[in-house]
Amino acid sequence: MSSNGILMKAPAMLLQYVSAGVCILAVLILCFSLNAVYNIWFHPLSKYAGPRWQAASRLPYTIQIFRGTATRNTARLHELYGHAVRITPNTLSFTSSQAWDDIYGLRRRNGRGNFPKDPRFYITPPGEADTISTAKDADHRRLRRIQANAFSEKALSLQEGFLKQYTTMLISRLHESLGQPGGDAVDITRWLNLLTTDIIGELTFAESFEGLSKNRLHPWLETVFLTLKAFTFIRELTRLPPIFMRITMACIPAKLLKHQRAAVAFGAKAAKRRMGLGTERPDFMSYILRQTGEQRMTEPEIEAAAITFIVAGSETTATMLSGTVYLLCQNRPVIERVTSLVRTDFPNESDLTLVKLQQHEYLNAVLQEGLRLYPPAPDNLFRVTPKTGGYVMGHLLPPKTSLTVNLWAANRSAENFHRPLEFIPERWVKDAPVEFWQDDRNAMRPFSVGPRDCLGKNLAWAEMRMILAYLVWNFGLELQSDI
Repeated sequence: MSSNGILMKAPAMLLQYVSAGVCILAVLILCFSLNAVYNIWFHPLSKYAGPRWQAASRLPYTIQIFRGTATRNTARLHELYGHAVRITPNTLSFTSSQAWDDIYGLRRRNGRGNFPKDPRFYITPPGEADTISTAKDADHRRLRRIQANAFSEKALSLQEGFLKQYTTMLISRLHESLGQPGGDAVDITRWLNLLTTDIIGELTFAESFEGLSKNRLHPWLETVFLTLKAFTFIRELTRLPPIFMRITMACIPAKLLKHQRAAVAFGAKAAKRRMGLGTERPDFMSYILRQTGEQRMTEPEIEAAAITFIVAGSETTATMLSGTVYLLCQNRPVIERVTSLVRTDFPNESDLTLVKLQQHEYLNAVLQEGLRLYPPAPDNLFRVTPKTGGYVMGHLLPPKTSLTVNLWAANRSAENFHRPLEFIPERWVKDAPVEFWQDDRNAMRPFSVGPRDCLGKNLAWAEMRMILAYLVWNFGLELQSDI
């Protein structure tokens, strides 16, 4: 064949490829358009209010996840549309107290309560054991029964010494920092993260992460939090068509996967070291290791649980306390009142015990209001309706509908709370002002509700009370002038 013949065929072949590409693109656009039309007007959830572009496709919500705006954007939608909003073609977000009970509460004969966790959101990595967060109902009951003793009031009373040890260390480090040249201000968020990770490390591994003593976050924790953020994005992409997931998995840096494997291995080794210490120490592991027989936790389950304890019990509490301190500093009458009451009611620092702090009405009201405005887990408690469907707020939803209560939106909703954006602890006291009598307090569930509510809520409350009480007892808190 002559070179002229080859040159004549090349444009024709190129034209064929372009034509095929255009046809494929046209088919994809047609399919997307038809699917969008179905989702907007004919889908079983089409009667629920929400923006049409989010009803048409999940892509807008995925973009919000990547930009970190999903929670607040959904809150704005609730302001526009009310208690129930459609945020993706197959996902509804709610903000009412009834929705809490219908979705997360105890299972009832009328088809309400304790819907299964959405398996597309709660994913167990390949080769790893289920945790209390990801386990199906039967295993969840077994795991929770074993682990619940570690978070009981009785266990907490034995763990109080650890909380005081590290909280007093925080106070000492803050005094040291403030005593240095130019030390007139501290990054309280950073110090609170170091404190809560040290406490949870001691209670889980019998080893402090030495954050307070070395003034830095342990490298393992940095890796854990980094990979968690990365896999949050990956998890969201699993909900898109398979082609997107394949492209994404191909683009994941090998270094990230290496860090993830190293983090799991480090946690497993630390858990094994703690298991070797037996059951005499009053920490989480002692209660877990005492369980014997067929119902006991396996070694992989214990290792997975340990990492869950670290993640769930560190940054969450620190975030909430940071938000509360900020709100206190923004509201001088409130911080002056709680400081005065704590110093008056507890003349000596040694008086700041968990039993006494639990009974301090105004301190607890401050923390309740902090939890309302700065919930540590503001969203993403996704459940899914069972095969038979399920009722929420009086409406029957089709099977496999994804559901969530957006805490950020519920806690700041004018339908649930009077003067919702203001920091007013008085709304939580026994003799609350009349203007707050109509507040729907059950709409605020910072630790969820039902058989899968937060196992560590007693510990979280103990930490929050003790840490905030120690801070206001020792320091006069105010924002740095340029903030």
